[in-house]
Amino acid sequence: MSQLTQLTGTPKSTILFYIKEGLLPEPQKIKPNVHLYDDDFVDRIRFIKYLQSNFNASISQIKQLMQQRDFDFSRGFEAVLDTLDLLMAPSSPVIFSAGEVCAKLDISRETLNHYLEIGAIFERNGGFSEKEVEILSILLELEKMDPDASLLHTYLKHAKTVAASEVNLAEKLLESSHDRNSAIKSLFDATLILKPYLFNMHLVHTYQNRKSRS
Repeated sequence: MSQLTQLTGTPKSTILFYIKEGLLPEPQKIKPNVHLYDDDFVDRIRFIKYLQSNFNASISQIKQLMQQRDFDFSRGFEAVLDTLDLLMAPSSPVIFSAGEVCAKLDISRETLNHYLEIGAIFERNGGFSEKEVEILSILLELEKMDPDASLLHTYLKHAKTVAASEVNLAEKLLESSHDRNSAIKSLFDATLILKPYLFNMHLVHTYQNRKSRS
């Protein structure tokens, strides 16, 4: 167990919790109080932690993923790609109707429909989660600061372009890669880690450069 915690950077209590929740199998008991954790445990723990860190996945969501028919850790990232809706589901089960959202934020149905039509928010499970309510609140504040919506339109334009490129690459990888699981994992690295890094660091450097010139 000590070696497993070192290799994965995961506390013993967390590993035991994963076993209890069925995310990891019971270790092989080779003698009283001596358990064998093979290399497969390392890969499984790293996979679980990846989902938690980069998808903000809950234990419940990971269990649902693993309980799917034919799920196999050796193609875990392929399974994630096929079930993104599961991991991207709202963390709270509360779903608001359009009317409830409008009343909560004191906006018209026309305003709500506008943001839906331009792809600034999305319906989920026939309604709107707390995340959509949060995003709408941000959009309404942004509208006050930027009445022409130039920043929002820039976001939407690039979001759609980047999304199309990501999907095109995913389809290409699934068709041609000899190790599709590793290839999809690399795509997730680019999408979930590299993309926000590039956008955020360019923001910092652009601001700093302009500030230094002023």
